[in-house]
Amino acid sequence: MSAKSPMGPVCARCPVVLGTSCCEVKEDEHLATLTRADIERMTAHTGLSPRRFVAEEYLTGEEAAEYEARRPLYRGYFRKGPVRLMLATRAGACVFHEKERGCGLPADVRPVACRLYPFERWPDGSWSVQMSRYGDLAEARAGGGACLGVEEAERMEDVLAAFGTTRESVESLGEQLAEETRAHGRG
Repeated sequence: MSAKSPMGPVCARCPVVLGTSCCEVKEDEHLATLTRADIERMTAHTGLSPRRFVAEEYLTGEEAAEYEARRPLYRGYFRKGPVRLMLATRAGACVFHEKERGCGLPADVRPVACRLYPFERWPDGSWSVQMSRYGDLAEARAGGGACLGVEEAERMEDVLAAFGTTRESVESLGEQLAEETRAHGRG
């Protein structure tokens, strides 16, 4: 499996094949969790006030503890309080999402969580993908929340190849996210 198919890179194909991308969400869904470092990078690049691209979600203490327990890269995120900062939406998509192009931010400016997607480190320390696999493109399209790279892959190496990355790069991004999360929690 190649990172590119005749139709182009996997992320550019999701809207065509599945009808939506990970940057587009339903009304009750949220986008990537942001750290203060993410916000600083995006503000420096865009010149926009964080009010233009940051949304807040207020959690209970229990919800915040559960969030961190399920996502070890975010341990310590809620140390200053149970408020989750995340990318804001406009018309059902990330404010930086450009319908025909995808993300309008350069890769090195994007939130680390976006660069890491769809990979996630689990509480046992292993790496996998964030979403379930439907195993059928029609079901993936109907179910929503699918990732074409995951649907087309036979094994994790195929998913890595579809995103043009390696285990080492994913682990490095995970380390960056964990470091930025610790700094965020100390805020």
